[in-house]
Amino acid sequence: MAAEKTSSPVTVKVAQIKPSFTVTLEAVLNPKMTAEPTELACRVTNITHLPLGGRLGVTWEHTTLPGIGGGPQTSHPIGSLDGYGNLLPGSTYSDRLKSGVISLTRVQPDTFKLRFLRTQEIDMGQYVCTVSAWSVNSQGGIMNTSEYQSSQLAVRWDTKRPTLNVVAKRVREASVGGATFEMSCTVASENLGEAGYSVLIQLQDSLQGTVRTIMTLSPDNVLQHGEATDPSRRDSLVLTKSGPAEFQFRLAGVQLSDRGFYWCDITAWTKQQPGQAWTRATSAESNKVRIDFQENGPSYSVAIRSDTNIVNPWETAKMECSLTVQGSSPKTGTQTDDLAYEVRWFFTRLRGGETTTLVASVDRFGVVTKDTRNSSSDISIERKDTHTYMLNIHGTQDSDSGEYHCVATPWYLSASTGAWTQAKELPSSRVFLTVRFAVWDSLKLPLLYGVAASIGVGLFSLVLGLVCAQCCCRNTTHTPRSRNKLMDLEMD
Repeated sequence: MAAEKTSSPVTVKVAQIKPSFTVTLEAVLNPKMTAEPTELACRVTNITHLPLGGRLGVTWEHTTLPGIGGGPQTSHPIGSLDGYGNLLPGSTYSDRLKSGVISLTRVQPDTFKLRFLRTQEIDMGQYVCTVSAWSVNSQGGIMNTSEYQSSQLAVRWDTKRPTLNVVAKRVREASVGGATFEMSCTVASENLGEAGYSVLIQLQDSLQGTVRTIMTLSPDNVLQHGEATDPSRRDSLVLTKSGPAEFQFRLAGVQLSDRGFYWCDITAWTKQQPGQAWTRATSAESNKVRIDFQENGPSYSVAIRSDTNIVNPWETAKMECSLTVQGSSPKTGTQTDDLAYEVRWFFTRLRGGETTTLVASVDRFGVVTKDTRNSSSDISIERKDTHTYMLNIHGTQDSDSGEYHCVATPWYLSASTGAWTQAKELPSSRVFLTVRFAVWDSLKLPLLYGVAASIGVGLFSLVLGLVCAQCCCRNTTHTPRSRNKLMDLEMD
């Protein structure tokens, strides 16, 4: 019979060699001021014993500087990437990681990066990265087999206060009423980084006067008019962003009420991360630019002209009153809607006489008024164009002979005040009109009356004679001569 022998069980243990590597941390982008980006790279080198299918993960940690953020020095996990590449955010940085302001990425098999899009002062401090090796276990899962930490890397900068310098300069001068004023404001900043700007256009009538706001522009480029802006003039005001840090203000059609000192009050705003509200950083005012001009208004001249100074009776006499505009503002005198005249015509019978009589007038609205006249002639006023008026005397008579002159009163829409303004009245020189004396016209009526009277008297005498003759014939009886008397005569 064969003998059997059973040995005792033997436990075989396999020694598991942990992966080994070196971790270094360096700054790819190191900020020099608040709001600049920061980028840190965690590199893994000298990797040994990383099994096939093994993976690497990383954990980032931040330790604040003493007193930063108003509290003691503390450490916070920023976030980690596990063996599967899943992002596990730290509680303190969860919102910033979700919004993308902070990102954790693996850019190469052996390199991990931490990036701050806009670094805040609270982000200054010490940073470390811890790289973990993950291996596949017998159940097919992965497990953390080893970890190595980098040395600390300091991230900090001089926290200088941001400053602004705003310079205003005159782009277009407004030297007369109705002109356009334009001013630009340029911003130079220090220790600010990327920012948005709000602009206030301010006005003072004098250096001691009350400050008024004309227009405002928000950092989101929302434009609003200030309380000092006349609603009827809002179309004349323009405020635009003409460059990354430059703004332009334009005021068209300046008036006397616009005179004063103008400047820009600019505030810089920053955002800790996209989507958040603006945070005020700092502000500054520019130098002051002055609008100053005098209301001179346009100047005018008037002249009278007649085609002929001598006319025959019953003809029409024409006298032209023309006006000229000089030195007008950009608006006045160029448009009929901005200029009107009141014209009056005067007559004096004697050359150089002081006693004048109003003949006719036309007001600035075109209404004609004629004075009561003793002459049988008629008067009319004709407007030939904006600056020319014609006086017509129809059916002239001797009584129309004498001196004529016109007096014009200009009315203009002031570009400085926006109101109708009456200028000084302007008298013209004088012209003498002579209506010829017609001899026939002066004698024809008396002659006609005399002939008519003579014919009338002759006809009356003839009729009277005929009537008398008829009456006498009827009262006398014809008696024939006696033959006896005749015979007696013969005998005698």
